[in-house]
Parts: sequence; structure tokens; C-alpha cells
Amino acid sequence: MDLKELKQSGRIIFECVAGSQAYGLNIPGKSDIDLRGIYINPIREYLGLIEPSKQISDEKNDTTYYSLKRFFELAQIANPNIIELLWMPEDCIKITSTTMEKLIANRDLFISKKCFHTHSGYAYSQIHRAKGQNKKVHNPQPEERPKKEDFCSAVLQCEPEGLRGGRLPLRPRPLTELQSFDLNDYHVAALEHTTETYRLYYYGDSAKGVFRGDDMLVCESIPIDEEWSHFRGLLIYNRQAYEKAGAQWHSYHDWKKNRNEARWIDQENKKVQYDAKNMMHCMRLLISGENILTQGYPIVRFEGAQREYLMAIRNGDFKYEDLMKEVEERMARLKKQYETSTIPHKVNQKEIEKLYRELAK
Repeated sequence: MDLKELKQSGRIIFECVAGSQAYGLNIPGKSDIDLRGIYINPIREYLGLIEPSKQISDEKNDTTYYSLKRFFELAQIANPNIIELLWMPEDCIKITSTTMEKLIANRDLFISKKCFHTHSGYAYSQIHRAKGQNKKVHNPQPEERPKKEDFCSAVLQCEPEGLRGGRLPLRPRPLTELQSFDLNDYHVAALEHTTETYRLYYYGDSAKGVFRGDDMLVCESIPIDEEWSHFRGLLIYNRQAYEKAGAQWHSYHDWKKNRNEARWIDQENKKVQYDAKNMMHCMRLLISGENILTQGYPIVRFEGAQREYLMAIRNGDFKYEDLMKEVEERMARLKKQYETSTIPHKVNQKEIEKLYRELAK
């Protein structure tokens, strides 16, 4: 079942605008709109061989719906993104139902000290994401994907006259240094007892080339009587380095294609040196986690001084070092509050199971 079929199925029991819009931390005209929801799979579908869908999302995960069973699985382990759906501001709710109202009425069942571990863990993950995406934004990849030839070197039997001076024999030379050297004029054959090293034979206009089709290196069987007349040296192909460079290239361009452009302008212009949005969410999670330990519920909508502080982080008004110091101080305070908090150490599994069975009927 895809997103379109789900919306036509009548199974949705809850839908809301989540993310920055719900937190009150969005930037008008720039922030993405995230939709989250819950749906129920009929009991009969769990009796078949094919397990019904647990989660349905769009390509960018801007819209995600969880089956009721999946929601319970994630809520009982205190997933922060799931727990907050039970405390959504009224102005964010687009669809609700009597089933959802019963679930919200029992939302305290999902509050436990496990929230300390998940909120702090997710907070640190935002820092790691900030570092990873900083690496992308500050190290852009070229528009053209890596070429296999750029990861090849040759040991030539006799180097071109203009390149010979001062060079030692049988030393690998990157093909990028041999401007007149074209692998389309050559064939290769496997070199015994080695990997990624090949014998190189010159065939000129009659050559099929070393890389063919989908850039696959193809070895030929060289006739004995052509071994000496066509042999030119050895080709070394660093396949591992090429594949790593290709993965980095694809990762960067997939990220760039799907990113919210407005989010990265300040970093690309060198205004800030960290992913401000990730750092804002790191601090948001720590503040919300502290509220769970002290008040028994998460903060979804931020207002007043807390909102101003978080928006200042998003605007890049703080140094990275100062924010990391604040993170460590809040973590230390959270650990103390974990010891003194009166909320349950763990959820009541039997009560949660009872509630799920009642709602899933």
C-alpha cells in the first residue's frame, strides 16, 4: 500500500503537522512542512503470510504514517519523535478519531526514565549529523562524477620522450600525467598472482578499449604472436579508491538534490561553521528530555525565552564551542535529574499490551 492508497483507505486515525512547525521553530517560507500520522491495519491482515505495512512514507520522508502496532513498538521504547505525537498542539492536528483520543488519554503509560536515554542519545546523534553534513557542505563534489581513468596508473616499457627526463624506470605514473595516453587504444590481460594490475597492450584504432559498456574493465586473451609486438607495460587500477570516490560523489549529490537550499546558505557563505538546524534540535531534545524528568511530559511547542534561545541557535548566533559546552552542562544536569525523578523507571508492559489490544479491535 502506498501513500495514495492509504489516504483513500479510511484507515488513518491521526494526522498532524510535525517538525519545526509544531515546535514553533519554523522559518516562514523556508521550513519544510512535515506530516506525521497513525493508521490501523485490519486484524485479518495479520493472519496472512504477508505482514501488513508498518510504515508508509514519501520519498523524502517529509510525510510518514505509522501503523498502530509500529507506533506502540516505538512509543514503548521512548522514541522521541513518536512520544511527541501524543502531545501535539491543537493547531497542528489535521485528523483525529475516538481511537486516537483514547490513546492520548493513556499517554502517560509511555513516559518512563527510558526517555532520558533516548532524548540524550538523539541529541548527540544531531551533533554527529551536523558534523557529517558539515563535511558535505564544506567539501562540495564536482558536477562530473569520478572517472575510472583518474584512478589508474601505468608502468610503461618505454615512456614518451618528453616525459622520460629525470624519471626512474618502472615507477607507476598516474594516467592524468600522461596527457596523450588513451586507454581506448589499449587492451589489457590479467597479470598472474596479482589483483588490480594488468598487462597493457597497444592496438591503436583496432582496439576495443580497456573500459567498456558500463565502464567495466574487460580483460582480453592476447595471441602469443602479439605478446612482444603489442606489449607496452602494466596498468594499475585502484578499484577500491574509485568506488569510494563514487560513493562520496553520489552521497553528496543525493544530499544536495534533496536538501532545503535555504538551510545551507549561511554555511556555504562561511557565515557559520556548523549545521545550525541540527544544533538547534540537539538543544531542543535536551530541554524536552529535562521536562519529562521533572514534569512528566515532553515539550513540543516552544514559546517565550526557550523559543528565542533555540531560534538564536538556528540563526547561527553562537560559537560551536560555546554550544558544545552548553550541551555538556545540560547533560550533566539531566543525569542528576534522572536519579531524583519520580517518573517510572520503565513502562508497564502489561498495561500497554492491554491498551493496544483494545484499540486494535
